[in-house]
Amino acid sequence: MGMVKTVFFTVITVAFFYIIWINNIFAPHEHYEIPDKYAKIANDVSYAKEGKQLFETYCASCHSVRYDAVYPATVQSNPNLKALQEKYGKVLPRDVYEAVFMNELNALKESFGKVPPDLSTMYLVKGEGYLFNFILEPQKVLPGTSMPAVMGDPNSEEAKTNTAKIVAYLKSVAEPPPEEKAKRTLMGVGTIAYLVVMGVLIWLWRARVLKRMGLH
Repeated sequence: MGMVKTVFFTVITVAFFYIIWINNIFAPHEHYEIPDKYAKIANDVSYAKEGKQLFETYCASCHSVRYDAVYPATVQSNPNLKALQEKYGKVLPRDVYEAVFMNELNALKESFGKVPPDLSTMYLVKGEGYLFNFILEPQKVLPGTSMPAVMGDPNSEEAKTNTAKIVAYLKSVAEPPPEEKAKRTLMGVGTIAYLVVMGVLIWLWRARVLKRMGLH
């Protein structure tokens, strides 16, 4: 009976963290329309190469895509970058990146109020509809944001097509590099194992205390 309760509480705990961290059903899930013509481009990774070039032109002055070794312009111009990439590989570990280029990131924070987010996983978090509309018209989607409408006239065919290609690029790089993906998987398994072990130990400790009190 005790083991059944332990398993039950472990399942409840895992389900709780799954809902909070992975699939938060209580969080708002806005739906953003994207015309079929541009949705086809945004979901076609064959446009990724062109989308990367557009991203570097319009977005990389502020944003990074660390999974693809694309860093803000100020970081790219730092001579330490090349040496670090020779040591760690083109995709720098997050802690190394943030520590070494703290001055560059703080300069962006002073200009925009906060460090512009890395966009490596933004496609997975927001989806093509949100990204398409936000890149085209940032103030319309998120009033008060410091991001300007870098694509120009949001109603122009060129701006919409280029934006869709940038989204296709972000989709193509949304998965972390193998080393980081393996690290995250290990951390996830370790967290769940920790919760299971702690649940069992707490239950055994509880049973021992109850036995001492003559209540078990």
